[in-house]
Amino acid sequence: MKGIHRRILASIAVFGILATVGLMAQRYTSLHWLVEKEVSLRDVVDSHPVKSWLIGFALYIGLSLIPGTGGKSFIAGWFFGVWAGVLMVDTALTVAAMITFFASRFVFREYVESRFGVLLVQFRRKVENQAGFFLLTLRLLHTPFSFLNYAAGATNIVPARTFLWTTQLGLLPSTVILVYAGTRVPALSVIVEKGPFALLDRTLIFALLATATLPFILRGIVKYLSKIKTV
Repeated sequence: MKGIHRRILASIAVFGILATVGLMAQRYTSLHWLVEKEVSLRDVVDSHPVKSWLIGFALYIGLSLIPGTGGKSFIAGWFFGVWAGVLMVDTALTVAAMITFFASRFVFREYVESRFGVLLVQFRRKVENQAGFFLLTLRLLHTPFSFLNYAAGATNIVPARTFLWTTQLGLLPSTVILVYAGTRVPALSVIVEKGPFALLDRTLIFALLATATLPFILRGIVKYLSKIKTV
């Protein structure tokens, strides 16, 4: 649960930063250059959508390999919209996960085993019998991204294809909501023009609330599916 909570907090923090910058730009002329930079960047994205998306995709992969860099999904939605943003985020996160998965399996395995110790032993017991369902469950509940990647790689039990599809599918629900929330935040120029009322968007507020309630909904679904499997 910590993973999704961190992403929620990071997205809210980004939302707060954008709002603060926009509001300050109303009062301080020196901050208008931030608005101008954002407008210029949006013009580049609109003029060269494929190239911009590929650059954003590469940056997202790189940042995803650095622990603690949250809020990226929000920004992806803000600049690229729902469908391009979801495709970027879900695919980039999956690529980053596969990189750390293989790094753990072939390069850092001994270090991961010494680092996680008992947790890795427990993890290995779980994946021996039902790797797909167990990994998908952990992804849906947003077990810390780095731990799950390294643990799955170090076990040498989880097939790469199973890790791939459970990662891409398991990250999708929260990715859709976080990216969509990002699309509802107006541009800084709009915030400067209309003030704080530009942020009073009911859909945006609903999306942010959805990010907070999603983990509990997914936990209920997982518990229900677990009961069905044991019947």
